[in-house]
Amino acid sequence: MKLSIVTINRNNAAGLVRTIDSVRSQDFRDFEHIVIDGASTDGSVEAIRARAGALQYWVSEPDAGIYAAMNKGLRKAQGEYVQFLNSGDWLSDGQVLDRVF
Repeated sequence: MKLSIVTINRNNAAGLVRTIDSVRSQDFRDFEHIVIDGASTDGSVEAIRARAGALQYWVSEPDAGIYAAMNKGLRKAQGEYVQFLNSGDWLSDGQVLDRVF
């Protein structure tokens, strides 16, 4: 696997949807998408569940903050490269990863 995309989230359901949908829209497919959610209470978990088919791994549980969540994602990552694309960030079009790789 070429790329692991790690998304961390805490109570940003709308941003998370935009992030996941932008990753799902990519033409390049040699990646895994990992979502680490910090026990959100705003509908984020429901948004993740609705898009779980596009994710290779996700978890929603309390953690010790942003860096603990990032490290949790890194431990799960299996790609040759890792990209952090946090909740609310997005890939600007469906060919971004194609152009990179």
